[in-house]
Amino acid sequence: MKYEEKYKELVELSHIDNPEIKEKADSWLISIGLQGAAELKVSAFLLDLAIRNVKGEITRDEVSLLLEAHYANMPKTERKHRHGLDGDYEIIPPDSPKIRENEEYNRKLRPALYAQLDKERKRKELLSANSTDRLIFVNIKNSYEAMLNNDRRNSLFRTSLYDCTRMFWPIKDEKFDVATHILGCYKGKVIEVIDIQNRYVEPNGEYAGRKVFEGVEQPDSPYMDMDLHEIFDSLANFRVKYWNI
Repeated sequence: MKYEEKYKELVELSHIDNPEIKEKADSWLISIGLQGAAELKVSAFLLDLAIRNVKGEITRDEVSLLLEAHYANMPKTERKHRHGLDGDYEIIPPDSPKIRENEEYNRKLRPALYAQLDKERKRKELLSANSTDRLIFVNIKNSYEAMLNNDRRNSLFRTSLYDCTRMFWPIKDEKFDVATHILGCYKGKVIEVIDIQNRYVEPNGEYAGRKVFEGVEQPDSPYMDMDLHEIFDSLANFRVKYWNI
């Protein structure tokens, strides 16, 4: 199989539904892209190993061993310019502008992947001890499903995802007063993020005394699609949870 055919197969593997295979293929394509940015090219032999690794036939360690074996008999004068990606290379200092050039090249090559990596990096920053965000996570399962089913007889029916998330919650005053975001969660994942601009206590009716928020929806928030299992030990009996409050 020619180089172009092997590369095409690796790209196709990066678009399949299996998340493990997709992640491995994406990692290889980024590594290969970094070589391309430096005007270098990996061999068809390495591409074949990459495809086998993505498919689960061999491990990364086995890839390295097979590369070493492949070039074991190559004269040292030829091997000294080789490395694990099977192509010529140069050592780039950490402050070199080429690092930014390489990243920009790869962002153009794999924009969706880098958008996801940026979101995950930003999410980690926001969840760090230095973050100023004060988060309230609320389980909107009942109201959200009532909305999806247009079950207007359900007392928890809300007309929008925004309303499902912002009202009516039993939240302690000290947490209510300082929260910066309220996040609507369904089946353990964040599906709505509201930047809190205003808040009040429901004065009358069935939900008197419950807390209500008003704010700006943030569909592009780094918190969107976050899996709560990543930050909480348990979601048993989850109704309201807090972070950094």
